[in-house]
Amino acid sequence: MAWSIAAADASGAFDEIFVVAAPGRVSTVEAVVHPLYPRVRIVAGGHTRTASSWAALDATGAEIVALHDAARPFVSPTLFARCVEIARRDGAAAAGLPLADTVRRADEAGASVEELERDGLWQVQTPQAFQRALLEDARTRAGDRAFTDDAAALIAAGSRVRMVPGERRNLKITTSEDLAYARELVAKGLAALPAISGPAARALPPR
Repeated sequence: MAWSIAAADASGAFDEIFVVAAPGRVSTVEAVVHPLYPRVRIVAGGHTRTASSWAALDATGAEIVALHDAARPFVSPTLFARCVEIARRDGAAAAGLPLADTVRRADEAGASVEELERDGLWQVQTPQAFQRALLEDARTRAGDRAFTDDAAALIAAGSRVRMVPGERRNLKITTSEDLAYARELVAKGLAALPAISGPAARALPPR
């Protein structure tokens, strides 16, 4: 969380930053975040990713809202700023990478069934940024449905989402192997905490 907050802060793109926490872990997250970033607000999320996004939307009156997975700690300030800029201009933006690998569909037994055309396919990342009106419309149309990411909610509502070239290092830490790789990147100096100013710069421990 600290790394993601630092990148968002260093981008200069935001007037306010929130962390959406699981309802039962708000106090735990506050204890981690507030000594480093006293102005960051902690918001209780919902029982799905989508419900948590709507909680974030309710917490702010901003006209441009960006959402990011803290499980992607190596996001750069530049990527935050780029997504916000494109959302301001085009309505909605999502970071991602065009697929470079061959993609095949397999059956339940694991046997290859067909090779898929990869042209036009993207691996979607965060941050994702949206004009508030589009997010509000997506929430109204979504009802109780849950989506794998916020861009999917907008697409389901009929909005267009502009893909923004993301970054290879903006990896998502999902498994213990991902965590070990992330630690290796930091240990080798291949990933660094974004430069920040103010009390947090002095308080933030190296990791």
